[in-house]
Amino acid sequence: MGTPDPGFGLRHRVVDGSIILTFRGELDAWADQQLSPRIAELMARPDEDIVVDLRQVTFLDAGGLRLLVRIKGQAAARRRPLRLVRSSPRVWRVLRITRLDRSFTVLDGMPAALDAPDDDDGCEGNLNRPA
Repeated sequence: MGTPDPGFGLRHRVVDGSIILTFRGELDAWADQQLSPRIAELMARPDEDIVVDLRQVTFLDAGGLRLLVRIKGQAAARRRPLRLVRSSPRVWRVLRITRLDRSFTVLDGMPAALDAPDDDDGCEGNLNRPA
């Protein structure tokens, strides 16, 4: 008997003073509710900038947009640069339709200097949806 798919996840790591938040799966209201406290802790770190990697995100709705806007607000409050790594066309379309893509500095891919393999245990992906 296997474990159920958690539906979403967050992995973080720090590379050269940049905190990288890598999301996977479905970013929706449940992910927003479950991940926001952990993200607030991570954003309080004294790292220089924030990179939000959306390449592994498979679904994005209003809850996920709210999460991204909250991250942007926290970065702005701390005067820290924020970059967003573009996701699949299907997911990115939601950002385009809402025009939130214009609110972020967007990267087409992860900068090579920051694209180190994940060797830490920063996974927050063992969060399951309620039954």
